[in-house]
Amino acid sequence: MENKKLEENDRLVLELAKSKRQVALAEAKTALANNENAELHYKNIVLQLYMKYGLTANDAISEAGEILIGGVSKAAEPVKTPVDELSSTR
Repeated sequence: MENKKLEENDRLVLELAKSKRQVALAEAKTALANNENAELHYKNIVLQLYMKYGLTANDAISEAGEILIGGVSKAAEPVKTPVDELSSTR
């Protein structure tokens, strides 16, 4: 039984498709790493603010920048604080 080979043009098209797939995978990994880095940076900033203002896990910072002392217990739904998020990742 004789093995057949792809024509040169078809082989090049296949190699190009493989390369594009590898580039897309590398870009996706980079995007994921950048997203994780941004998320950690955000959590670090929030944690620094909690420390600066002496906040506890029961306190919250609103989207408008208001400090809500005991804000977690006053909220209708539980709000995740940076302290909660850090302890859940360990």
